[in-house]
Amino acid sequence: MEDEKPSEKSLKITLRRASMDFLARREHSRFELYEKLKRKYAEHEPLYCSVLDQLEIDNLLSDARFAEAYVRYRRQKGFGPLMLKQELRTKGVDQVLIDEFVDPRSHEWQQALETVLQKKQRLAAKPDDAQAERKLQQKLYRFCLSRGFSADMISRLLFRR
Repeated sequence: MEDEKPSEKSLKITLRRASMDFLARREHSRFELYEKLKRKYAEHEPLYCSVLDQLEIDNLLSDARFAEAYVRYRRQKGFGPLMLKQELRTKGVDQVLIDEFVDPRSHEWQQALETVLQKKQRLAAKPDDAQAERKLQQKLYRFCLSRGFSADMISRLLFRR
């Protein structure tokens, strides 16, 4: 008896179920889901696009919903707009969506930066002289830059105090 190859329909069902399992845990971008399917079902790559297209039609997969959720989550964790723009690009999100959900001029980023600074300043020892104060400000400045906040945004908040 010959080994029967699974039909294209059953392979699409398998790929859809695997995709839905990933989406049940958290939102994913189309690119992320494509990459996860590629790692698990590399031999069925020609079927990915039709499966992912159908998931988008069924509103189970949405780059816009992913970008919105991702930005909200990462902003709450203290990351800035520059970093989030870069991360969304690496996750395959379209630039139009990135610009829609990551507006660096939004007051939410200012609030996120204030929260980051307050948390860091609570952890730091109180400086006892002007030089120690400058060193602390420089340290906070570098930390905020590494978190993806713009130099202008940090300067306005940090040096106005």
